[in-house]
Amino acid sequence: MSKRKTRSFVVAALVSASFLSVGAQDPRTGPKLDNPTKVAILAIIDTARAQGIPVEPLMDKMNEGLGKGADGPRIVAAVRNLALEMSIAHSALGAVASTDEIKAAASAMHAGVPAVELGKMKKQSGLRRSLTLPFTVLADIVSRGVPVGTAANAIRSLVGAGAKDKDINDFQRNVKEDIQQGAPPAAAAETRAKASGEKKPERPSLHAPAHPPAAPRRTSPAPRCHERAQNGPTTSRRRTTMTSSRFSTR
Repeated sequence: MSKRKTRSFVVAALVSASFLSVGAQDPRTGPKLDNPTKVAILAIIDTARAQGIPVEPLMDKMNEGLGKGADGPRIVAAVRNLALEMSIAHSALGAVASTDEIKAAASAMHAGVPAVELGKMKKQSGLRRSLTLPFTVLADIVSRGVPVGTAANAIRSLVGAGAKDKDINDFQRNVKEDIQQGAPPAAAAETRAKASGEKKPERPSLHAPAHPPAAPRRTSPAPRCHERAQNGPTTSRRRTTMTSSRFSTR
């Protein structure tokens, strides 16, 4: 059996298992699992796997549709659209992107964020951090009315400033609350992004001394010539006048 046939068999088994799982949870979905739907989804998933695209999110999308009682054509369309978005996201982010990053990037693209913008963010961050949460928040605030350019600039500034996941979650929550209270979406995102950047503590100066300077050591004054003369017998050598304090007796 060829590798392609083996891969197709495995994918078919996974799809069938998903159908059975959802059908067991809700028997009403059983009649909607027609053969054309199974064949179409199998083809989409098989193509995605051959392109190196993670198939788990596609399976999740299929199960989501089945769980909601959607008909076959709608499920196929949803899975196909997600596969296309994930394919573009995979190309934009590169091979270093994780499955969760690709899925989050696809959601951001679905909200209207250009793939090239997501690729720039990934290139900026590299392997230093996962962009799953930033991409997810980007998609969320765009869906709330924040212009794509404003939203992308805000997320890029947070990531570039080294914001932690907690900072990005706080940013998302604050923007949401500001919009709900009547603030213009663009102004809410810009203001909250700026405030998040200002909260970052300043780093200590690299030129500051690690320890306070040590106090200068106190030295005893050199003994005078007449004091040394009093402590021993008088000799012609010791009666010699000392004209400079920098000479020392050996």
